[in-house]
Amino acid sequence: MFTRSILAASAAVQVLMLATAAHAQSNMEIEEVVVTAQRREETAQSTPLAITALSADQLEKQGVRTVTDLTTVVPGVQIGSVGGSVEIAVRGIGSTNNTEVGDPAVAFNVDGVYMARPRSAAGLFFDLDRTEVLRGPQGTLYGRNATAGSLNVITKKPTSEYEANAQLELGNYSLIRASGAVNLPFSDKVAVRAAFQTAKRDGYTSNAPSNDYNDEDAVALRLHVLLKPTENFSLLLSGDYFRNDYVGSASAPLGQYAAGGDPYTFPISRDGASNQQNYGLSAQADLDLSFGVLTYLGAIRNDLVHTLAGSGRNYRVGAPRPPSSCDPVLGLGCNTIYFDSDEQQESHELRLGNAEGRFKWVGGLYYFKETNNVYANIFPLVAFIQPNTYSDSKAVFAQGTYSFTDQLRATAGLRYTRDHKGRTGGTYVALNSNGGCQMPGGMERPFFGAPPPGCLLYGNVADFTWESTDYKLGMEFDLTPTSLLFVSTSTGYKAGGYGDGLPPLNNKYEPERLTAYEVGAKNRFMENRAQLNLSAFYYDYQDFQVTGTGVVAGQPSAVTVNAAKATLYGAELEGTLLITENDRIDGSAAYLHAEYKDFALLGGDSFSPGFADYSGLTLAKSPEWTFNLGYQHSWSFTNDGRLTVRVQTHYESSKNLDYHNFDVTEQDAYTKTDLIVTYDAPGGVWSLMAYGRNLEDEAVLVQGSPDAQNVNRVAGSGAYAPPRLYGVQLSARF
Repeated sequence: MFTRSILAASAAVQVLMLATAAHAQSNMEIEEVVVTAQRREETAQSTPLAITALSADQLEKQGVRTVTDLTTVVPGVQIGSVGGSVEIAVRGIGSTNNTEVGDPAVAFNVDGVYMARPRSAAGLFFDLDRTEVLRGPQGTLYGRNATAGSLNVITKKPTSEYEANAQLELGNYSLIRASGAVNLPFSDKVAVRAAFQTAKRDGYTSNAPSNDYNDEDAVALRLHVLLKPTENFSLLLSGDYFRNDYVGSASAPLGQYAAGGDPYTFPISRDGASNQQNYGLSAQADLDLSFGVLTYLGAIRNDLVHTLAGSGRNYRVGAPRPPSSCDPVLGLGCNTIYFDSDEQQESHELRLGNAEGRFKWVGGLYYFKETNNVYANIFPLVAFIQPNTYSDSKAVFAQGTYSFTDQLRATAGLRYTRDHKGRTGGTYVALNSNGGCQMPGGMERPFFGAPPPGCLLYGNVADFTWESTDYKLGMEFDLTPTSLLFVSTSTGYKAGGYGDGLPPLNNKYEPERLTAYEVGAKNRFMENRAQLNLSAFYYDYQDFQVTGTGVVAGQPSAVTVNAAKATLYGAELEGTLLITENDRIDGSAAYLHAEYKDFALLGGDSFSPGFADYSGLTLAKSPEWTFNLGYQHSWSFTNDGRLTVRVQTHYESSKNLDYHNFDVTEQDAYTKTDLIVTYDAPGGVWSLMAYGRNLEDEAVLVQGSPDAQNVNRVAGSGAYAPPRLYGVQLSARF
C-alpha cells in the first residue's frame, strides 16, 4: 500500500516539476553534497543508501543550530535531549538506556570517530562542513552500534585559503551565543583551522523552590592541524574541548503528578549544579599508494560528569503535599542525587581502499575500548557504585562495488565483530551524603558468600562476550544519468548487556539482530532543478533491546529486556524544487509501521508481576506519519543585497515513548513551525538573521516513563523539548 502511495506522490511531484519548467532559469541547480558514507567521496545522489546530507549552507538556511534540530528536516528521525544526553532514533529504532552500560542504536560519529556516550552529541555541533544521516543498518562499514543507522558530523578542515568568520546570537531566555572560526594556510604543507562556540542561556523550566533547570553555560573549542609533507601523504591532527557548567536537566512530572499544570513549571526540592566535560585528540593519516589509499584513524576521548540535583514531588492531583515528603506512597523525604562519571575511550581504525576503476573496494580493522568509573548516590536511599565498567570491540571488515556496465553495479560487504563487556561494582544502602557507610562493617564485604553487616546490598558483577558476522548485498542501476535505482539486503547487530546483580541473575540481555530489505530511487529532473528521492524498507528484528524504567533496590532504574521479535516497515519521500531563481520548496514524508510481534516477559515487570505480554504494541518513538515542508523566497536589491524569508513546518502523528504504551507516555499529534528571515549584505560580508522556532509554543514530550516504583500507570516523569524560541544572529565574514 505504501509503495503505491509513494508512486502516486512521485507522479504528482513530476507533474508539478514539468508545469514549472517553463519558469525555471537555466543557471539554477540544486546543490550537490559530497559525502563519504561508503568510505569514499561521492555525491549523495549517487550513493545507493537512504541518506540525507546537509551542507553547511543548508544547515544555516534551515535553522539547524543543534543536533536535535535535525528532527525537523530529516525524514524518519527522532532526536531529543534527555538528562544531558542526546537520544537518536531512526525509523522507530533507538535506545533510551543512557547509563554507563547502555549502547545507542544509532552510531554518532564526528569526523569518523565513534562517540560512545550519548552526551557527546550535545557539544560538538559547530563549524560544520556537513551532516550525513544514514538510515538503515550500517553493519559492514560502521559496525559498532549502527543497527538503526549512523549520524555522521563532518567538521570544516584546514584549506589553502585564508578565511575567518564570527557570529553573535541573542535570544529569549537571555540567550547569548558567540562563535567563530579562522583558517590559516601557513604554506602549501601546513594549514590550521581553529573554531569556538560559547552559549549562555537561562533555564526554560521554573523549578521553585530550587533554581531553574534546563539552562546552558557552555564553551566549545576545536583545533585542526593539517600537514602535507609530500604529495601522497597527509596527516590531520585534531583536538576538541567542550564544557557545560550549568544547573542541569530536569525531568517533568507526567499524568496525575503533573496536576494539569504548565509542563515547564514544576517544583524540585533543591538547587542543582552540573559540570559536563568532553574532550579528545585524534589523528588521521592518509597514504596514497599506487593501488589504493591507506588510512589510519585513531582517537582518545574523555567524558566527565559531576551532578548534584534534587527530586520532584510526585503527588497525585489534589493530594496534600507535606514539605517533608516527596513520595505519596512511601512517605519519604525528598532525595538528593549525587552523580559522578569518568568515561575514557580509545579507538583505532586501519583501512585500505580504492575508489578508482571498475571495482571500488575498502577493507580494514577496527578496535574500540571504553572504561567508566560511576558513582550514583540517591541519598539517603540507595547508591550504585561501579568503579570498573569496561567494554571493548574488535572487528574486521570489507566491502566492494563492481561495475558490470556503466549503468549496472553490485555491492557486497562482510564484517566480523567480537564484543566483550563487563563490570565490577555494587548497590549500596545507608550511605551518607559523602558516600561513606553509616553501618557496622563498612563499605567492604564480599560479593559472594555470607555477607557481614555493612552497606553493600548486593554486588553488580558481569563479564560477557558476543560475536557476530554481518553482511550487505546490493544492486544499483542508472536508469538515466540523473536517476538511480537501488535494492539491498543487510544485517545489523548490537551487543548484549547486563543489569544489576550477580551472575546468573544479573538481568543479562541478548544481542539484538536485524535483517533489513530496502528498495529506493534517487532522481533529478529539469536540468537538476528538481529532486525526488524515495525508499521503502522492511525490518525483521530478533531480540530487540527494550529499555524502560524498572525498580532496583526499591528505586527507579533503567532495566533492559529483549523483545523476541519485532517487525517494522515503511516508506520515505524527499523532494526539492527550485521553482524560480528566488523560490524554493523542499519537504519530506515518512510512513512507519513498527510493532512488537513477540514480546513476552516470563518473569513479568513492575506493572505485570509474574508474566507480562506486550506483543502487538507499538515500538517507542515510532509515529505512523511525519511530514516536513519548507518554502523560501528571496528578494534581490539593486545594491546586490538579498533578503530571504523561509517558513518550515514539521508534523508528526501521535506516538508513544515507552514500551508499555500507557496513555501517560503518549505524545499527541503536533505541528511545529519555524520562521527564518535573513538579510545578506552586498558581497556576503555580513548577514543578519531573525528567527522564531516552534511558533505554536508546543510542549513536545521527547522522553517518558510511567511510575514503576509506585506501580502507577497514570503518572510518571519525562522530558520536553524546548518551548518557543526566538532571537537574532549577526554573522560576519572576513
